[in-house]
Amino acid sequence: MPRANSSLVVAGIGGLFVLEVLFFTYLRNSLGPYWSPVVLYAISLALTALAARAVLGCRFEWPTVPNRPVVARFALGAGLVAASWLLTGPVISKLISQYPAATIGPRSDIVPALQVYVTRFLAADEVVYQPITMLGYTFLPNYAPLQWLPFVGAELAGLDYRWWAFLALLTGLLVYQGQLARLALPKGEWGLKAVLPLLVLHFFVLSSKDVFRFTVEGLIVGYYCVLVASTLSGKVWLQVLGLTLCLLSRFSLALWVPLYGLLLLWENPRRGWLTAGLTLAAGLLLFGPFLLHDPTIFLRAQLENLNIAEGEWAHMHIGQAKPVHLFNGVGLASWFFDMPGTLVERITRLQQVQFGACTAVVLVSGGLFWRFRHRFDPRLAALLSLKAYLATFYALLIIPYVYLASVSLFTSLFVVLIVSRRAPFLVSFARPAAPATQASAD
Repeated sequence: MPRANSSLVVAGIGGLFVLEVLFFTYLRNSLGPYWSPVVLYAISLALTALAARAVLGCRFEWPTVPNRPVVARFALGAGLVAASWLLTGPVISKLISQYPAATIGPRSDIVPALQVYVTRFLAADEVVYQPITMLGYTFLPNYAPLQWLPFVGAELAGLDYRWWAFLALLTGLLVYQGQLARLALPKGEWGLKAVLPLLVLHFFVLSSKDVFRFTVEGLIVGYYCVLVASTLSGKVWLQVLGLTLCLLSRFSLALWVPLYGLLLLWENPRRGWLTAGLTLAAGLLLFGPFLLHDPTIFLRAQLENLNIAEGEWAHMHIGQAKPVHLFNGVGLASWFFDMPGTLVERITRLQQVQFGACTAVVLVSGGLFWRFRHRFDPRLAALLSLKAYLATFYALLIIPYVYLASVSLFTSLFVVLIVSRRAPFLVSFARPAAPATQASAD
């Protein structure tokens, strides 16, 4: 029988989601730079824990629904994504026009750096991964291939990179709408969940204008939407796509990936090994050619990031007594900044805590899954452990930029997706599992 959660649990999860959105947007830093991030992090973990409790004892199965209702709902969901463009697009356009790409350099080096990568790639005789001299200083290239390769399309189309990234974010939300359409939820609940991405995105844009003015983080958010969606899928190509997009853009997932691999192997060993092998092959094919000129340059660039962190921790903005990005209400770096010790010692201490906490999340998630492995679906475990991991990783980031932490916020949409008062996609473990051949078609 399909699982029915209590109204109280569903309301609690909905309330926590609303609080997370508010504390990340309009209520950000409302409790001060020390307790605001603590509350935000606690809300994120509580949301994940309550969702895990709600789905305990259930397997995830895609409901068998006629194509026509699914297509109709997806079309309406796509219309809401288009409405998001119409609602938020004018704000994005105004923000971008305030700082054209040619003049954005003094305020942010993200777009100028991306232009260097893309220009080198399009020039047949240029090596992409070599030192970059820009804005009066030289640094090693530290962007992974899928962090800049997509902007080759923007360059060829003559489109501002920030618009291109916003389109990628909308594409990620379209993936969300596709999964929502397949869940066969009651009309009212489906409508509410279909509108959520539009509201979250608009609130985020209005409360975090610099994110869309100076960064291209929408691309990464779009990547993670694909990854989170792939955790609920049994399709190898989607799992490989999600992992490749995220691992070859940033390395935030490094500690979580082994847990995901074990969950994939537990669910279906053949598919798990195939996913791992294809992901590794995709990584080598996409990254390997760029490292032939200097195999160590990218690793050296990552080590160089410590100097960047030191500069940010020591940098005081005009009118600010402390580094503004450390006290913006989304990260716990503010606590470590005021600890005793030298700058390097405090940064190193935060790095160690981040590594330990992220490792603990992975081990605890894995341990809990093993404890309840006969009552907990590995797909749901992958999604919820990813949410807990991202919340922890970004809460303890050395420089907790708002745009980086937004990845965790948008992941919560998929957590809310899997919890329902009437959940036709959650089936009691008391019912016999579907044959592997049938499950592989999900």
